[in-house]
Amino acid sequence: MNISLRRMFAQPNTKEYHWVNDFLALLTIISIVSLVLETVPSLVAYSTVFIIIEWIAVVFFSIEYVGRLLTSKPKISYVFSFFGIIDLVSILPTILGLGNFTFLKSARALRIIRMLRMFRLAKMSRSKMITDENVSVLSLTIIIYFATLLSALLMTGTLMYLVEGGQSVFNSIPAGMWWSLKVFMAGVPVVEPTTALGEFFFVLTRFIGLLLLGLLIGVVGNVFKTVVIGKR
Repeated sequence: MNISLRRMFAQPNTKEYHWVNDFLALLTIISIVSLVLETVPSLVAYSTVFIIIEWIAVVFFSIEYVGRLLTSKPKISYVFSFFGIIDLVSILPTILGLGNFTFLKSARALRIIRMLRMFRLAKMSRSKMITDENVSVLSLTIIIYFATLLSALLMTGTLMYLVEGGQSVFNSIPAGMWWSLKVFMAGVPVVEPTTALGEFFFVLTRFIGLLLLGLLIGVVGNVFKTVVIGKR
């Protein structure tokens, strides 16, 4: 049993490891989409479907947590690691029946960033200008940036939905995410929060937008650097 668990959770060179992590990545995306859509007022009729998806996700995430815990040496290193805490936080609200802890469940969006490094990059056609290795690194960098952007949108959008939900602008997580995107872009007029906590998160969202802009500049710089190196 321990050998099988290690092949699934601790040995990246095995096919079982890739199968498990590809499945968990897909399940993560599905659970996030479900979490976001269940806050849309017009989709309240599908609440049962969203509940089923949530519990299926939590069951598999719980199995994953136990599997990673058993294969970690020392085990405490996983428990108190960043992603170990995220894994636990993303399942506890549902298990404990804390349905109103939507923000904690939305933290599972950060799992996407970890899953990205576990993806097998698709085979790319060779180019005389850019090597396969450069293309793979560049592609992964771009994907990680957009995953980070999506995670930031989800986290800030969820915060504004929970804090400013009384306004029509924040009546759902997708609405909050759209507001956050406009804040990230800077210069685009947005509806300002009406609560003190909302004002704090507004400033925090602006700050995150600046960080993402700096990250984007770095990504664009890597693109040009890769192209120039490839031409030489």
